[in-house]
Amino acid sequence: MFFKKAQHGLNHWWRYIVVILAIMAGYTIGQIPMYLAIGRAIAENTDLTSAALLEFSDNPDFSIFGINRNMGFTLLLVMFLGAFAAFYFIFKAIHQREFRTLITPSSRINWNKIFFGFGIWLFFSLVVEVGAYLMAPEHYTFQFQYNTFIPLVILSVLLLPVQTSMEEFLFRGYLMQGIGNSKLLMNSRFNSKLIPLVISSILFGLIHSMNPEINEFGFGIMQSYYITAGLVLGIMTLMDDGLELALGVHAATNFTGAVFVGYDGAAIQTDALFVTKELNPLYMLFAFIIISILFILLCKYRYNWGSFNKIVSKVEEPSFETV
Repeated sequence: MFFKKAQHGLNHWWRYIVVILAIMAGYTIGQIPMYLAIGRAIAENTDLTSAALLEFSDNPDFSIFGINRNMGFTLLLVMFLGAFAAFYFIFKAIHQREFRTLITPSSRINWNKIFFGFGIWLFFSLVVEVGAYLMAPEHYTFQFQYNTFIPLVILSVLLLPVQTSMEEFLFRGYLMQGIGNSKLLMNSRFNSKLIPLVISSILFGLIHSMNPEINEFGFGIMQSYYITAGLVLGIMTLMDDGLELALGVHAATNFTGAVFVGYDGAAIQTDALFVTKELNPLYMLFAFIIISILFILLCKYRYNWGSFNKIVSKVEEPSFETV
């Protein structure tokens, strides 16, 4: 049903290009407050040079410009707010179907699944972080400050889901549905839900190639992590026939990094409870795979998913014209 819902409305290939261009425009507009803030900081501090901008591109720490991290965190998330606003308002006009169909084939979004995914994944993530801490406590610094931490939690609750949900709407919703319902795939002997799953996961990895973690830890290991994350989130979506669990899981992942344990070189720099200067990407990837298996098996039992053959089954042909 998740794919069949996308077969309603207007799905000509050029419509996808228009929507993606609109998202890019919204993302660009959303960057304006950040660049205005940085420009003002540079104008007020003549000691800042082009080297500061270069350092910021490698390590997006707004304190370089005298901007506190909570404000910098907000400025980064506003970019996604612009992208989401453009996506939400243009989608129905271009495709003539409800935005909700990117999330669920049902008439209502299952908020219980979103909160379940968030809560269980947050617990698993914290267990992983505790394990990493116990293996090397000397790599961690406790930096709790009441006046910065409380606003950080509030901002994370209010704004961080915009960023994580935007990525889920685009990759696991819009692109995976669109690729799955293309005539090119449907008319091919390789027609399988596995194809849009893999392609959307690779695209998810590639869009993160601009993240500073790539330079910090290496292209190969970080792309392995991002693509694996895309596959896991996509499997949840296909097995559950909806995006709710993936929305919760993605939000919990980024919430952990923003609020509990941050690290130098991260795409988002915050005044988290702990900061570590020694992140082991291999441990991160291995731990992610383990908790993904546990989470998927738990969901399979809780929601009676049935066979995993659902992931490789064909996308059914619609009874009306689609492209």
